[in-house]
Amino acid sequence: MALRGFLRIYYAYVFLFDFMLGYAIYTALFSLEGLSITQIGILLAFWSGSAIVLEMPSGALSDHFDRRVLLVLAPLAKTLTFILWAVAAGNFWLYGLGFLFWSLAQAMQSGSREALLYERMAHDGRSADFDRALGRDNAAEGLGIGLGTLIGGFVGWYSFEWAIWLSIPPLLVATLLPYWLKDVRRSGPAGAKSDDMPGSYLLHFKDAVNEFRAHADLRFVTTYIAVGLVVFEILEEFDQLYYLATDVPVWAWGILAAGVEGCHAIASLYAYRLAGRPVLAWLLPLAGGALLVLSSIGASPYYVLILSLGYIVVAPMGVLAEARFHRVMEGRSRATTTSALVMAENIVGVFFTLVFGTLADSIGILPAYGWAGLAMVPLAVWVMWGETRGLRASD
Repeated sequence: MALRGFLRIYYAYVFLFDFMLGYAIYTALFSLEGLSITQIGILLAFWSGSAIVLEMPSGALSDHFDRRVLLVLAPLAKTLTFILWAVAAGNFWLYGLGFLFWSLAQAMQSGSREALLYERMAHDGRSADFDRALGRDNAAEGLGIGLGTLIGGFVGWYSFEWAIWLSIPPLLVATLLPYWLKDVRRSGPAGAKSDDMPGSYLLHFKDAVNEFRAHADLRFVTTYIAVGLVVFEILEEFDQLYYLATDVPVWAWGILAAGVEGCHAIASLYAYRLAGRPVLAWLLPLAGGALLVLSSIGASPYYVLILSLGYIVVAPMGVLAEARFHRVMEGRSRATTTSALVMAENIVGVFFTLVFGTLADSIGILPAYGWAGLAMVPLAVWVMWGETRGLRASD
């Protein structure tokens, strides 16, 4: 299959994996079913915590076997999440089990997906265009989330239960697409040899460790993504509680989320045009943090627009930083090493989610957003310091 056809199917898979109507309402569902903010924070932390355990083993499986196997299983695991949530009826433990299957799904497709894309582009001599392809990957994901939440907001206005159940059909379609996403490592003798090596599964973990030991730039960009940019991702999980605090009507939640994801997708598509400007690595997160602080000072629904802008301005850095991560990487265990990055994000995610949930319970959800924004100040200082030592968070 030509690269263009491969990319079309790949982007369709990415879109369907996150085309979930339930995204628009699930944390609000937990709250309205009787869970406190602290309990919701514990669930989100468990989500990240379980991913810590699952990420690298699944990445090593992807490096050892055909990557398509995990890409087929991931949507099936995520389907179990929404089935469990649909029948939970306020049961904290069933919600937690649903998050466990979501973590499993995310772990199976995260490292596998990016590695499959990079290797196919490198196979076709197009690795220099990886940041553009990765931007389209992020855009497809964002459009899936955005369209799902847009429709989910209106469906959730009618019935939260229907929004959960209707998240399942896109996942079932997604399980069919990886058949056409050929793993280029399996097409030659090298791929066959890899499976015959005794203990080669465990060697993928060693390869990942050696990658981080050998490349200071890889450690720097990993820290930048996992400790800095991840703050914005974690905050988005609490946005429905922000909407409740600012009296945003439920029917508008999907519109807001879709608008953010649409702008996020556009920013991701054109992120490659910002390459070569290292100042943006600290300037954009700092601007996003300032917008978070501004969004925390009022209870009017209009402040949601400021919050949304905060998410949008940092979107290009996610693409550029991850593209640099893959270019710096040299070893054969690409999925395992990428899973290590995701694992680091989840470790920080557990800590930040618990702290943010506890802080929001103590001082209120709006002031907690302001304190999260202030965390971008030390990040910006650290990035500037790293640049003086020749380290970069993006190309």
